[in-house]
Amino acid sequence: MAEDKLFNYYERQNILPTFANFKSPGELDAYARARRELFSDKLVLPPRLFRDAEVLEFGPDSGENALVFAGWGANMTLAEPNRQAHARIQAYFSHFGQTARLRELASSDVEGFGSDRRFDVVDAEGFIYTIQPSATWLRIFHRLLNPDGYAIVSYYERYGGFFELALKAIHAAGKALSERPALETAKLLYEAKWNSIPHTRSFESWLMDVLENPFVRRRYFLDAVELCTSAHELGFDIHSAWPSYHDNVDVYWHRKVLSSDEKLRRSVRHLERSRLSFLGGRKLYLVGKADAVSTITTLIEGLLVDVDRLIDDPFGDSLPRVISSLAELRDTARATEIFADDAADIAAINATLDSFHRIFSAIGQRDFSAVTALTRTEAAFINTWGQPTHFLVVRKRFEEE
Repeated sequence: MAEDKLFNYYERQNILPTFANFKSPGELDAYARARRELFSDKLVLPPRLFRDAEVLEFGPDSGENALVFAGWGANMTLAEPNRQAHARIQAYFSHFGQTARLRELASSDVEGFGSDRRFDVVDAEGFIYTIQPSATWLRIFHRLLNPDGYAIVSYYERYGGFFELALKAIHAAGKALSERPALETAKLLYEAKWNSIPHTRSFESWLMDVLENPFVRRRYFLDAVELCTSAHELGFDIHSAWPSYHDNVDVYWHRKVLSSDEKLRRSVRHLERSRLSFLGGRKLYLVGKADAVSTITTLIEGLLVDVDRLIDDPFGDSLPRVISSLAELRDTARATEIFADDAADIAAINATLDSFHRIFSAIGQRDFSAVTALTRTEAAFINTWGQPTHFLVVRKRFEEE
């Protein structure tokens, strides 16, 4: 069944996807420390900035992030369309003594939210990429923000999401070859991979959030260049991002003032050279000539299209192209100038592309036992997750008012 909105998908599953069931101050404090690390060190938004700020959070789910903002001194307005979450939010704020910080809890999604108030911060994490085009929600955020106000989003980045799509495609093929249920197939394929890193959610939750989620598809993934360009055109400047969207090795006099257009141009140039880094989930910066960068981008884009098609048609016409394109990307990357922390990072992406090439080749041979043998034992496959989730903070230009 096609889903209209992401929250409809979770409503049908009858669960709250991020509910952590915090009971003690210690549990909340541990979570808040992780958020502080993200916001202070990576997004350049120290908790002090939230003191007495008017914060609007879209899609808070059960409210863990909202609790942290409230703990930093923010006054929270929450817009959560899934009414199943409201009791959890209210219970959380009551249990942790933050009821006075909960200004409003609205049963609304982004497009349906209406208010004459202006906010210092608008936060929308984990779902905003499903509202398209991006200009739709950027315009709404712009209207709701005070001048110099911040919008914080997390989203699936197109190039960083390649391996996420590949995992879905392998899972789709596995279900067809094994004729087993989704969960059983996923465990046969990915339990070793899942157990290789710590998690705060269950394997079953990952199955629902990624492998079975109809919104984890290429048509919803956002290209960072296109998103930043759209935000620029609608009156925003890039404040920060993780991974960084600024060229952090750029050097010029501190009193030199760059125009908004020039700032965007430099960020776009940096992002275009970062696409292999996003795909691999590690520093693999393309430092060669522009045509080499373009070749890598074109290869990745073609792979994204073909792998996404395999999710619906695991043995279709795109399978041979995926197999050959993985080999071509591997060979092209080997011949391209790449700036990495050390040679091991370059070797790792080559090994990963080799591994996925073998897995999709085994799928082409309709050999499920060979597929599972590879996914259970190949270190390059097990250790690679890519960089699908990006955080972006944009600031409403003061002069727009």
